Amino acid sequence: MSLFLWWSLYYPVSISPLTEATSTQPACSPQGAFELPGFSAQGDFLMGGIFPLHYRVELPGTDYTHQPLTALCQGFDPRAFRWAQTMRLAVEEINQSEQLLPNHTLGYKIFDSCATPVTALRAVLAVLNGHDEEQSPMCSGASPLIAMVGESGSSQSIVLSRTLQPFRIPMISYFSTCSCLSDRKKYPTFFRVVPNDDYQVKAIASLLQRFGWKWIGVIREDHDYGHFALQGLKREIQNTDVCLAYDEMIPKDYSRERVLQILEVMRLSTARVVIVFSGEGELYPFLKEFVKQNITGTQWVASEAWVTANVLAETYPFLDGTIGFAIRSGKVPGLRDYLQTVNPRRYPSNPLVQQLWEALYGCSPSLSPSSTLMPPCSGQETLLEQHSAYMNTSSPRVAYNVYKAVYAIAHSLHNLLHCQAGAGPFHNRSCAHSTNVHPWQLQQYLQDVSFNVSGENMNFDQKGDAIPSYDLINWQRGPNGGPRFVTVGLYDGSKDAGKELAIQEEKIVWARLQSKASCSHCLVVSVCSASCAPGSRKAVRRGEPLCCFDCVPCDSGKISNQTGEDSDLP
Repeated sequence: MSLFLWWSLYYPVSISPLTEATSTQPACSPQGAFELPGFSAQGDFLMGGIFPLHYRVELPGTDYTHQPLTALCQGFDPRAFRWAQTMRLAVEEINQSEQLLPNHTLGYKIFDSCATPVTALRAVLAVLNGHDEEQSPMCSGASPLIAMVGESGSSQSIVLSRTLQPFRIPMISYFSTCSCLSDRKKYPTFFRVVPNDDYQVKAIASLLQRFGWKWIGVIREDHDYGHFALQGLKREIQNTDVCLAYDEMIPKDYSRERVLQILEVMRLSTARVVIVFSGEGELYPFLKEFVKQNITGTQWVASEAWVTANVLAETYPFLDGTIGFAIRSGKVPGLRDYLQTVNPRRYPSNPLVQQLWEALYGCSPSLSPSSTLMPPCSGQETLLEQHSAYMNTSSPRVAYNVYKAVYAIAHSLHNLLHCQAGAGPFHNRSCAHSTNVHPWQLQQYLQDVSFNVSGENMNFDQKGDAIPSYDLINWQRGPNGGPRFVTVGLYDGSKDAGKELAIQEEKIVWARLQSKASCSHCLVVSVCSASCAPGSRKAVRRGEPLCCFDCVPCDSGKISNQTGEDSDLP
């Protein structure tokens, strides 16, 4: 493939033909309107950052009789905005450090993926494009991108990785857990500071066994994350006494008709435990419809993608009692104070900051000309504890991962720049040139980096994955009625088989099911068939899972003297 074709694929430009009378240089004009970065800063080495600052995208219809309109991002996400601010905080810390990257600075360009692959692709192309391309007589040169921090969703990270791969630019994801991304042949430049889903489904399978939940339903998003998580869970329960009652998929393009079909399956099923593999963006409208259908008696098991989603916990109190595995929390020094410095007065022309205020206060800052539907406010309002979707910094998880990702890049770059001549990792034991560092050279150092952050040792295995460990989280209500995510256990994938899961059951508060309205410590029972009493045995139902059976009297001359016997004894 020619160099020009590669260029035309990754840089959306239009070159007007030369004519003898008009010009000796082709004119450069972008084919599409690329948004300016949400935040940017200059530095010696440039990083990209891509975050789902909105929940979803509305794709405008078109018949191609007019120029297609740009997709509209909807549903501002204060939680993801906090992640983006964490990246900025980490960069500023590193730039002020005398020990890490002395005499060098990091820069960044942060874009919004709108939680969808197509917009993530637009974002990564925007990061790759250099500054002021539109004003240049020729579209010459890309930005000096050294590495990428992104993305949240696995489908978006797949798009990012495949786009960056031809340029050998490494990326570190802070929240993409699909096991598919551990394939080094397909994603050779992909790293992550979060365990892959192979370990999460092992943890969930252990949880099901621990609480005797043998009859389960699964709801999943229609993306790679949901597909691979389901495959992994099926693999883990294959040789156990846990059976899948149903598996339903939330459509990519929201369809109320399809969602109602899923909810009818849930209503008719006897499975009381429902595992959900989905991001909060896809799950939010699904749960909105769930409330209307008056389905009761459900014990929710959350995947790490939504188990600490404040917006869901605040909006849907029926989720109290939810249990699930979350990525480990850590400390991000100074994060709370830093978040309070972001306001419309300081960033009067930044539309994302305006949207943050609209989401938190339901008002439009007086400096914002964009919104007239909301009452005006000054933009100097105080950020309070009640704004937990943005201000919750007590035990950061995804934000902590963003923090670790930035520091992983910084430590790797530091090691590269301090390479000793004759002891380098490249040809003839050479080092990289400090004034001309290539992204593929940084990848060599990323693979071997090891450093300490907030008391945790951080490194990557040969597949670019992080150490597998999770906190077990239970959704409860605090004294003020607000939601709390309480750690009630731990899963450590590095321990011996059978010893990975530790639970403090006395700390768990279960959902107040309709049949036991006053019982918050009663464990839900979810089986297809109750265990057979002594004197009877199991009789498998033809065409149904092994968890579903009838209990029939023992044959003459035989007995079963224990509950749950599979067969009779002579």
